[in-house]
Amino acid sequence: MQNWMGDTMAADDTAPMPLPTILAVDDDPGNLGVLGRLLHRDYDVLAAPSGERALQIAAGVPKPDLILLDVMMPGMDGYAVLAALRDNPATRDIPVIFVTGLNSPEDEARGLELGAVDYIAKPYNPAIVLARVRTHLELKHARDWLANQNVYLETELARREATLHSVTGAARDAIIMIDDQGRIAFWNPAAESMFGYPAAEALGRELHPLLAPAHYQAAAAQGLAQFRRSGTGAAVGKTLELEALHKDGKEFPVEISFAAIRRAESWWGVAIVRDITARKAVDEQLAQAQSQLLQADKLAAIGQLAAGVAHEINNPIGFVSSNMTSLESYVADILALLDAFEAAATAGPTGPTSAAALAKAQAMKQEKDLGFLRADLGQLIAESHDGLQRVRKIVEDLKGFAHAEDASWKWADLHSGLESTLNMVKNELKYHCTVHKEYGEMPQVWCVPAQLNQVFMNLLVNAGQAIEGKGNIHLTTGQQGKEVFIAIADTGIGIPPQIQQRLFDPFFTTKPVGKGTGLGLSVSNSIVQKHHGRIELHSEVGKGTTFTVWLPITQEQVQDAVPPAPTVP
Repeated sequence: MQNWMGDTMAADDTAPMPLPTILAVDDDPGNLGVLGRLLHRDYDVLAAPSGERALQIAAGVPKPDLILLDVMMPGMDGYAVLAALRDNPATRDIPVIFVTGLNSPEDEARGLELGAVDYIAKPYNPAIVLARVRTHLELKHARDWLANQNVYLETELARREATLHSVTGAARDAIIMIDDQGRIAFWNPAAESMFGYPAAEALGRELHPLLAPAHYQAAAAQGLAQFRRSGTGAAVGKTLELEALHKDGKEFPVEISFAAIRRAESWWGVAIVRDITARKAVDEQLAQAQSQLLQADKLAAIGQLAAGVAHEINNPIGFVSSNMTSLESYVADILALLDAFEAAATAGPTGPTSAAALAKAQAMKQEKDLGFLRADLGQLIAESHDGLQRVRKIVEDLKGFAHAEDASWKWADLHSGLESTLNMVKNELKYHCTVHKEYGEMPQVWCVPAQLNQVFMNLLVNAGQAIEGKGNIHLTTGQQGKEVFIAIADTGIGIPPQIQQRLFDPFFTTKPVGKGTGLGLSVSNSIVQKHHGRIELHSEVGKGTTFTVWLPITQEQVQDAVPPAPTVP
């Protein structure tokens, strides 16, 4: 290959930036010389004296970046060369500027129709030649860059699509996309397996009629209408547990995470669906195990308090038994008096026999001290009633505390629960602890009362056991915002910092054998967390410990299922 000077070109591998290559085609050596001298400072210029030679050079290496093509040449003219260049895939994208002395509109139109990008008239105006060459090289560079970018983007898109299909194909969760009409637009293999529909059956069908059980249909239709308008809805951006419908008609539990995607002027949705049938079964087993654990902790607490509860029952039973002995004697004396007066009545109104019988009855009345019997009898009965009421209250509290099935949610007065629990642990505390109550204003709370009473008992028993010798327990309650608090503080030995972080671990205990199971605080913490509350701990060694139970007044997570709180008259 020769340049316009006729020299043989050699590749320059050391050139950091190769100059653009221009092919000048003209049968007149003079014209080629003019173009070469004009362009050689900024470009590598190749020269071709004929159309045939121009096609050979254009198809070779290096490939020209721009061709300056004479129109009127013997043999193969410029129009034929341009047509051949455009027919060859290797050369069709090379920009061609016609160089000609012809200036008729028809000639110019013909060249442009064949694919020329511009015209330069002879004789040459150097400024015009340089400007147009530079402009079209810049345009070509821009087109090449865009073409390369398109190739890169198409390759990257294909790679990402392959990655996406690989990921969604390997995903264990169903991935489903719906269009702005609620029709299924994407359906991965996990969706096929989960719902029983092959992709060919699912794609294009409306999502809700296909997968939503009948009792969801009305809400689903309303939700879809809102989603199509604004991309919002009750399920958007959330993870919900719902029921889904299999192809065989069976319902099964699923967890759905739904997101909105803006495409053009409409909203599309993507759902990730997980079959939680197995998890639900495990949750049920865990719930049963937790229920058994709660009951075990209750029974353990009752076992520890058994002696104290027995003592609390024995005291009223003891004086009721004593009163019954006295009552038995009083009844015998009263019956004897009745017999005496009945004998006097049957002796008749007059005569020595009647007088003697009446005198005997009067003497017995004085002996038995009927006035004392009359006064003491009422007191004995009242004391016995009070003792039996105390026994009845203890038994009711014990029965309520140990009732395993009472796990129902209801509005409850926590002060009442505290008092009931205090009655249970009374004997555990009364000989060495003074209980101080500072009850604040506190509304009724939506909770499981029996479980919270278990929390109170564990904390009260722990407070009592933490006090060596005599001390104080302070109960403080109140409300802050949407929460209530119950603080149980003792003046005991306190808890070292290195132990505090383990207090709520199952089976961890610092108590001697027989004094604790290590379940109390763990179970209490679990119960409070179930109520979406928390237990805060503050303790100083040698000064005492405070456990503060914080509970929401209502359960916002299940607000729709919570009835209104009862009003206080």
